[in-house]
Order: sequence, then structure tokens, then C-alpha cells
Amino acid sequence: MSSAFSSGDSVIQNQSPSAFEDHVQLHDIWNSEQKQRCLRWIEKHNLKRIALQLPDSILHHSVQIVNELQSAPIEDLHIFVLADTSYGSCCVDEIAVSHANAEGVVHFGHACLSRVARIPVLYVFFQFTLEKEHFLASLSQEFVPVDIQVTCFYEVCYTNAIVNMRDALVDRFPNMTIARIEETGENTDLLYWKLETPRDPDGLVLYVGRDNLSFFNTAVALEASRCFLYDPTKADPKLERTDALGAKWLRRRYYAIERCMDAGSIGIVVATLSTKGYLEIVARVQQLAKARGVRTYLISIGKVNPEKLANFIDIDCFVLVGCPENDIFTSREFFRPLLSAFEAEMALNRTWKEKLLCCYTTNIPDLLPNGRLYSDIGEATLKDADVHDLADVSLITGRTRNVLHRNVGDEESEQTGTCTNVASKRRNEVAQISSADQFSSRSWQGLEQNLGHDSPALVRMGRSGIPIKYEYERDCP
Repeated sequence: MSSAFSSGDSVIQNQSPSAFEDHVQLHDIWNSEQKQRCLRWIEKHNLKRIALQLPDSILHHSVQIVNELQSAPIEDLHIFVLADTSYGSCCVDEIAVSHANAEGVVHFGHACLSRVARIPVLYVFFQFTLEKEHFLASLSQEFVPVDIQVTCFYEVCYTNAIVNMRDALVDRFPNMTIARIEETGENTDLLYWKLETPRDPDGLVLYVGRDNLSFFNTAVALEASRCFLYDPTKADPKLERTDALGAKWLRRRYYAIERCMDAGSIGIVVATLSTKGYLEIVARVQQLAKARGVRTYLISIGKVNPEKLANFIDIDCFVLVGCPENDIFTSREFFRPLLSAFEAEMALNRTWKEKLLCCYTTNIPDLLPNGRLYSDIGEATLKDADVHDLADVSLITGRTRNVLHRNVGDEESEQTGTCTNVASKRRNEVAQISSADQFSSRSWQGLEQNLGHDSPALVRMGRSGIPIKYEYERDCP
């Protein structure tokens, strides 16, 4: 397992960026250079209807931004501001953009840079500053000799600061490679990072930014053995080595994975409708669950919270399909375990049985074909027979569980035109499992309609007015 990132508990405690962004000034996000950049992008794509997506913390700056863009000499230019997002402010909200019939979107603030499928996007990051001399002095104290191999990554809000001091960093450390952000994400194998030269696996990794999910995602993708973090938001920023994986975080994820292996039903919660690959990963989880005889339910409820998922009491665990920086699966408030797509892969795919958490990822494309952690589902099934009952012992209940495997390519395992699956039972019996069986066993199944049994009722005038005083109510004496 990579030891490139710090304690998982610290990642959980640094989930919300609201406090960090509450004091953002207009010059931290908008200036004349950004204005000209937006106008050039609009003219390049010949756009007329533009949506601006801003996080809640800087929404009050939208008035001036809209006024400056609207005053540009572009005919028939219409600009809209998204007042709310469907899932998270770090993701481009294509759904809300489509409601305004916008042709493109300008995304402001922090961004997860997930690959967007259907609409042109321009990112305008925060432009926070770095104390150049203090930063270089901190690096010089740790990176000795100066010709050591170092690869520099950074939080997107420090992109402008790193670009401005790029020459100074290379002059001080000749063998330093500074990663470049590829906003389109089309030509990158490592999240959204683009490296001019291949990274040395034994080299050092420097990350400039907070100890949050952005750092976590980058660190686990690199699988670096030595990683250093420089957090400019601290009162006295220092270069800190992060080389320990939080034991509590690991135990909690192992527990969630084990609960998923015990589950008889899984809810796949779709928390994105724009990230490329989300449909493919949903189909993959469904296919893996079917190979183990586990029922799956597809759920789309907008912004996910514990109250919404608590309504699905018949589901044993949930799998969250969202952007890499969706951190709610680490929350302890959910009634049932909530897993990431990769954790579901480890629980359901037999090829991960002997290498649980030998690596980690929150990036969906890593699990798809041509991804760095992709494994063929067909290899997860045994090929010396059509069906195999493999004994497995649950670490939670202590009971044995029989895992049903099918060859994915077999015609017998593909059932079209039916909503039932076939699973093996003890004593060589066969059980037919249907999702409707779970609801038919309930003591209360909702209001009875009694269609055709009750006589039609007459249409009557209802109440009118407001609850404090309806029109038919008389004033009290």
C-alpha cells in the first residue's frame, strides 16, 4: 500500500472548504486578465448563452463579474448565474446548465476537474499567493542535495503562484519536475496532471496545498514512498513529510468492504450525471454484483445525505458513484455503509481477494478498460465449470457464505426479458430471487387503492385562503 498520504482521519476532518473560502476577495478570483481570458474563450467557441457557476462562498461577487462580461462588445450575449448545484460545487453542473439552455459554462473556484462529457467548460481557479522566499527556504532545508529528483504537484488554487515562480524553482532545484494541469483531462493518465517527463517512482513528491481530498487523490494515484506537504494556509507553514496511513481510516474501510461482501442487496447511488465513465462504472458494479447473486438498485436522489438513504431500509449497503472529491462516503452518520466504487470493486471482484487495499483510487476511469487498476471481470470467474460454490467466511458474522460465480460470457448467465436472477441454495436447490419479493413480505405496503370497489365520490369545493384564516372561517367574537 502506498504510504504517500497522511492520516485518513485528517482527510475526514478537512472535508469542508467553506471556512477556507469564506474570506475570498474579488481579486482572488477575478481580474482584467481573467476577464479577457473568458471573452477570448467565448469568441473562440462562438457562444451566445453562457452560464456562470460559482460556489456559495463567492456568489456575492457574481454581480460585478456579470456586469463586466455583459458590457463586452459581443452581440446577443446572454449570461446566467447558477444559484444552486445538483451535487457539488467542485463539479461542473451540466444538468443546471441545460435547464438554462446555455451553450457553455464558466466554472469558478475550486474544481475536481472531472472529465465533462457534453458541454464546453472554462475553469477560473482561485488565485492565492505564496510567500516565495519562505517557500524556497523551506524546500532548501529539506531537499539536500539540490539535484535530488522531485516532482511538484499543487492544489488548483495555487496554479498561478506556482507558474509565476516556476523559473525560480527550476534554478534552485535543477531536477525538479513541475506537473501541469490538463483541464480537459483527455491526454492524462494521472487524474488531471500532465508531466513533461516520466516521474521516477523512487523520487520525492512535493504537494503545495492543504491536507484535503485533492492531496489524498493525488497521493494515492502516485503511490509514492516519500511525499512532502507544504500547506500555505497555516500560520507558520513548514514542509511536512507524510508517510503514515491512518490505522482508524483503514479499519473503517475494511469494515465497509466486509459489509459489502455480506450484503444481499446493494444500492448504487448516482451522485453525478456529467463525469465521463459514470454509466460504465454503474454497469460494472451491477455486473459484479450479479455474478455474486446480489441484487442491485439504481438510486438517483440529487445531493446525498443520511436522511435520504435511510428511507431504503431493505438495502444492506450503498455504493457511491461520483466525482473523485465526493467525500461523504467517509461520514459516520449513514445508517448503512457507503462505499466508493473502488471499494465495491474490492468487495465484489474475486481478483482483489488477495490484495485488498494494496493500492487505492477515487478516480473512476482507473477501474475502466485502459485504466491502471482495470481487471477483466471474466478473469474473476472460474472456467473449469459453469457454477462454483466457493466457501468464504465473514469476518463480521463469523458465518460461511457461498459466493456464486458465473462465466460472464456464458449464455446461461445472461437472462434477457426477466427481472429475476438464479442463485444456488443448499441441498442443490435453486432459488428464484426477485426484487419484488422483498416488498411483498412487508406488513404494510402503502395505501390501498381499492380500484373498482369503492363508489365514485362527488366533486366538492375545497378550502381556499391561507392556513391562518380560511375563507369559510368566521372571525371569533
